Amino acid sequence: MESTSEGLAQHLTRAMRDLVLLMRQATADQPVTAQQLAILGSLEHGPRRVGALAEEHGVRTPTMTAHLGRMAEAGLLTRTADSADARAVDIGLSEQGRRLLVEVRAVRAARLAERLDALSAAERAAIARALPAFAELCEPGPADAVGARVPGG
Repeated sequence: MESTSEGLAQHLTRAMRDLVLLMRQATADQPVTAQQLAILGSLEHGPRRVGALAEEHGVRTPTMTAHLGRMAEAGLLTRTADSADARAVDIGLSEQGRRLLVEVRAVRAARLAERLDALSAAERAAIARALPAFAELCEPGPADAVGARVPGG
């Protein structure tokens, strides 16, 4: 295993890609895309504005608006006027959207649990020990400032 940050980043990128594909395959039969499921997850803790969702997911506002339109038509979202800004709309999860998110997470967790069961106790323990570092990697840092993102990254 690489000991440099660059080497580790390349290995981690490949491993994360494979893990994401495994999770997507587990729920490929869902009526929404993986991107739309990720958007549902972003709304789990409360309504958000379209621009904030677009920025979080690394897409342009019109792309996010299109996703949200399809999701609203499917009954997965709520739209409410922002009380502080009449021009703005807050997007939230409908009960149907919340149920779908819970269902998908359960299916994905079950698939991953099957794979984890195939590992040794030491391998599972190593993954458990690495989880705090993964959480730290996901925390915003100086490189995450507006304009510092790498296209396609």
